Amino acid sequence: MTKKSISNSSAFPNSLIKHWEKSDGINFAIALSRITGWILQIDLLTPHENAPLDELIPLRAYVETNEDIIYDFTGKRGIIAFNRYVVMPIAVQRATNGKEHICTRCYEEIGLTEVKLRERPSEIEIERATKAIIANSAFLEMIPKRLNPEIPAYHAVKFSQGNCIPFAEALSSITGLSAFGLSVTKYRPECGNPLGFCHVVLMHADGTVEDSWGRQDLEQVLKRFYILEFELEKEIYSYHRERQLREYPDRYQQAYDLAIKLLKDSVAIS
Repeated sequence: MTKKSISNSSAFPNSLIKHWEKSDGINFAIALSRITGWILQIDLLTPHENAPLDELIPLRAYVETNEDIIYDFTGKRGIIAFNRYVVMPIAVQRATNGKEHICTRCYEEIGLTEVKLRERPSEIEIERATKAIIANSAFLEMIPKRLNPEIPAYHAVKFSQGNCIPFAEALSSITGLSAFGLSVTKYRPECGNPLGFCHVVLMHADGTVEDSWGRQDLEQVLKRFYILEFELEKEIYSYHRERQLREYPDRYQQAYDLAIKLLKDSVAIS
């Protein structure tokens, strides 16, 4: 028997937990994402990498921070423990031939209309979950605050995973800060990513850095990407910027334009 991941002081009533489990956590996850601004994610079973949406089997919806920490009605877990104790048992039950694999996707709420969920989100149930979450102050206090909630988490993910360069250029054009590329020479053992270029950050005068997740210490970025040893140079950014502009000009421009819009909107809001 595994230990519960949530303390008694922050646990939800069993009746609510069973209710949310029946809907794969979708209403709870939407409610928590709205409250915290963190990433709304769904794990799904897919028969192959490029399977169409109608072939995917939903498993569980939940909220994740940008440091691979997951929060749902079962509490707080690291991504490995959540996969092992929550997602995998569901996947075993719902697999049709044993050849499927699990994929994780983040969503905007509007994007959920494209997903073949077992139960559609309900505003009544989302409101019910919202009230339960707000009433559970001990649970909410476990969840870190977002540094830049004006940038929707869905877009922050996309700008952190694949479009960090156009985001950095957009932010640099607005702030005047210089962009630096991160090239990894050693990851932590649990990370299997290839060595080399990893991410781009902008450097503030006090040594803090900024990316789509906001302004933070460099150590937080290194922790997020499981980096142990690295090089941080302007030339790395410049080289990979020119490469992306040459190889993916349309995608680059679209990401840059979106970043400019979101950043200007966030400045107007703040």
